[in-house]
Parts: sequence; C-alpha cells; structure tokens
Amino acid sequence: MTEAFWEFDEFDELLNMRNDMERFFSHMPRWKKPSAVFEKAWKPLCDVYECRDHFTVILELAWVDEAEVEVVLHGRVLTIRGQRRQYRPQDMSTAHMLEINYGEFERKLELPVDIDADATRAVYRRGFLEITLPKLKRNRLRGVDIRSE
Repeated sequence: MTEAFWEFDEFDELLNMRNDMERFFSHMPRWKKPSAVFEKAWKPLCDVYECRDHFTVILELAWVDEAEVEVVLHGRVLTIRGQRRQYRPQDMSTAHMLEINYGEFERKLELPVDIDADATRAVYRRGFLEITLPKLKRNRLRGVDIRSE
C-alpha cells in the first residue's frame, strides 16, 4: 500500500493557496502601478499648434490647482511642471479602478524658432492650460553703404 505524502488538510491548504494566487494574478492586468512610486513624473496630454506668428500649447490639467503649475521659457525650451493632488472620498474603503495620474508632472517642449518671452501669455480655464508663444520678430537686415575715402 502507498502512503500519502500529505494529509488531507494540508492538500486543501495548497489548493486554497493556488486558488488565491490565480485570483491575484487574474487581477494584475487591471491594476495600475502608482506613478509616485514607479515613475518620476507623469506627462499630461499636450497639443502644440503653429500659426503664422505664434505657437499655441494646450495641456490637459484637470483637477490641477492653478497655484501648483509653473511655466518657464528658457530660450526655445518651454517647461511646464506642477502637481495634481490625489482625491479620495473620506469614507472610501476600496478602490476598484485607478486610471487617473496623480503626483508631480513635467513637460518639456523645444520649439523650432525663437520666442518673444515678454509677449508670452498663459490662461488656465476649465481644466486646460493654454500658452500663447509669439514668434520673435527679427528686424529685416539692412544693407550698409560703404564709402571710400
């Protein structure tokens, strides 16, 4: 007669553990890693339009407080950084889906021409930041007459 390697109770525990592991891994594709832990910064969606005399940059920044946004133009590089704080209901017990990015963000855009920094304007409304970046107007080259003495 053959002896069993496991008692019946031990075998049940292994089956339960296996079922728990299968359930755990079946949920993994739906989970989202916390960006604050695994990524340095998230990147808000951005559109860049070029017009004849300016660029328009639009960023989607829903639930970002205006005071949390910094816009810096250095030469041709536009940097937008800030933070979106996570919202959690006070009586929340379980999160079933987490798709919204929270935490610090940063976008750096290099524009193809020089920008008039003094005329640059930014407006924040309805969760969108719109930045207007006028192209730098260069004076036309003027010829210089050469006289002989």
